[in-house]
Order: sequence, then C-alpha cells, then structure tokens
Amino acid sequence: MYDLLLKGGTVIDPSQGLNEELDVAISGNRISHTAPSIREQESAKVVDVAGKIVAPGLIDIHTHIYHPGRNWNHPDVAGVRAGVTTIADAGGPGSADFEDFCDYVLTKAETKVYSFLSIFRERSLGAPPQESEMDVDGVIRIARDNPEIVKGVKVIVAPRTVQSLGLKHVEASKRAAREAGIRIMMHIGDIGPKRQTPTPPEVVAQALAMLDPGDAVTHVFTPLTGAALDENDQLLSELREAQERGVFIDTSYGDFNFGWERADTVLAQGLKPDTIATDIEIHAGDGMRKLSERGLLEYTTFFLEMGFSLEDVIRMTTATPARYLGIEDRAGSLAVGREADVSVLELVEGRWQLTDATGESRVGSQALVPVVTLKSGRVIEPGEAPHSWGWTPPTAVEGVASVGDGS
Repeated sequence: MYDLLLKGGTVIDPSQGLNEELDVAISGNRISHTAPSIREQESAKVVDVAGKIVAPGLIDIHTHIYHPGRNWNHPDVAGVRAGVTTIADAGGPGSADFEDFCDYVLTKAETKVYSFLSIFRERSLGAPPQESEMDVDGVIRIARDNPEIVKGVKVIVAPRTVQSLGLKHVEASKRAAREAGIRIMMHIGDIGPKRQTPTPPEVVAQALAMLDPGDAVTHVFTPLTGAALDENDQLLSELREAQERGVFIDTSYGDFNFGWERADTVLAQGLKPDTIATDIEIHAGDGMRKLSERGLLEYTTFFLEMGFSLEDVIRMTTATPARYLGIEDRAGSLAVGREADVSVLELVEGRWQLTDATGESRVGSQALVPVVTLKSGRVIEPGEAPHSWGWTPPTAVEGVASVGDGS
C-alpha cells in the first residue's frame, strides 16, 4: 500500500531518459514505484496530475535568501512555495554569521537549503573589502564541520572587489575550497555604479583560468561589462576552455544579468549553458530590483523562447544542478528509492512579455507554472506568486510591437 500516488502525468526525468506518461507512487518520503498504470486502490491518497508534467524537484543553485539584519521574508518564497525543492544561498553568510544563517534560514525552511560561503567574514555593502577581512581558515573549518550544508565558496569578479584586491580574493577562495573539498561559484559582470572602471577582459580571463573541474561561473548572459565577451564581442577563449575541462556554465538572471543580445551572441559562438538559476534576492525590497527579479519557473520561459527544449529546461533545473552541488545521489531524479522531491508543473500557452535587463522585450509563447510540490513526500501547494501578474511573465500587450515577436 502506497501513501501517495501521482496519477496520469507525463514524467520528464532526464536523469533516467524518461519522457512518457507514468504514475509515480510514494511511500513515506521515498519514490517507491513508477509504472504506466498503478491502480488507485493501491494508494491511501491519489493526486490527479493528468495533463501535467511530473519532474524531479527543481533545483536553483543561485539564490540570495539570507541577508544579515534584513531577513523579513520566509526562505521558502524562493523554494517549495514556488515549485522548487532545493536551493543554494550564494555567498550570504561568511564565517562570522554562518550560525545566524542557520538560525534564520535552516530552522524555518521546508526547502532543502545549501550554502556557498563568502570568503569575507561578514557580508558588507559599505567600503570596498580588504584583504584583512578574508577568512580562509574560518571557511575551511565551517565547511568541514557542516558538509551537509556548505557546498562551496561564492566569489565575485567585479570592480568594487577587483580594484581593491586584484584577484587575491579569488586565490583565497580557491585555497579554502580545495582544502575543504568544496566548489567555487564565480560571479562575472560589473555590478555596481555605472560610472566605474570596467573590469578588463584580461582580468576576467585570468580569473576564469583559475577555476577547476566542478566549479561554476555564473551570469554568462549578462549584458554588463567584465563578463563573457571581449571588447570585440568575441567569447573569451578561457570561458570555452573552462567548460571543456568540466566547469559548469550558469545563467542566473538576478537584477541586471540577462540580456537578449548578449544571450544571442554567446549562443551563436557555441557556448551552451549547463544550468538555469535565478540569483533571486528575496530581501531586495521594493522598487526596480524587486520587479526585475525572476523566480525559477518564470525565468525558464526565457529559455523556451530561446529554443531550448522542455527536456533541456528540466535537465538544467534538476539533474545538472544536482551534479554541480554533488547531490546527484539524492536529488535531481525520480529513480525508485530516491527522496520524494517532485515538482508537478503545467506548460501553459500565451503571449508572455520577456523583458531583459536592458529593456529589450521579446514575446514567448510557453511558460511553466507550479501545480503542486512534494518535499520528502509532503504535499505543498504553491504560495503567493512573486509578482502581481502571477507565476508566468507578464502578459504581452496586444498590438504593441516587441523586439523578437515578429510584429
């Protein structure tokens, strides 16, 4: 007798090469059986998911759910309430406030939350960071003491830090990550005031060359300077070489880090990203930043419009991010015996306004929305959508021409 049966859905599970109508039975917190037809009488509870997509629990490897002194939103806003079962907080806590992160986030979240530590003791938005603020030993100690939480070190290659430290913070992050047996997530793209000296492509290239197999570079579609392209709009060879040696390529939108033109240019030069993530900042407050940030499912609409298949999108939000986090033995798959993390989704048709960080818009025709989420076998209904227009992107205004919609 099963505890729960998901009946009649289309299972898309790239980890097993599945894209077919299958029932999924769950006992306790584990996937116990999948088959084309499982009798309803064999389960204590049946959820009809006919016409819906049944995917492994979605994984967002790049979120910001912890901000010292500013933690008024529940961490599940970016997780199970939004159809996502696993998230990684990217560089929120350092060694000085890791315990605070655990108290504020881990004690509240039903979502599985991992951490990428900052190499600096505390996250600061004030003066440029100093070498004395780095804590290699602290990161190593915390990572070794908390292997089920800490998966890496987040490092930013951008003017505020590079102009203060060069790449010393990258060297320190790499030393800490290697000694602790964890990964690096490297931000590229010149966030910050517009009137700043751009990071030279040579510096970005040097930083990329420091990454090892299993690390990741994020924001490859950012329209900002100091990112994937040189002054002649040519893809940095070091970025291509990084992917070839096993570095994961991530795309996180965040607030200013997706541009249609930049995505077209990067893809046209043969670099296909490995993961879709958000860089969502759930404590960003009101104003432009709040409106520009995308939940994971909303952001997948951009990829469907770029020509990525539905299977690609599911792979880039399940099996591949699980490999990056080193949790492929427990997440990113609906294989029998795995923890019952499941995202039930619906693919809806419409005209969706897809606006990038530069203001350029295109119109998409398909979007994914959450139907129900299972975390360790527990059924969780979607929460409130992050924006007034709902889970999809905004509806395109009829009669208004947008770049890329053919009008």
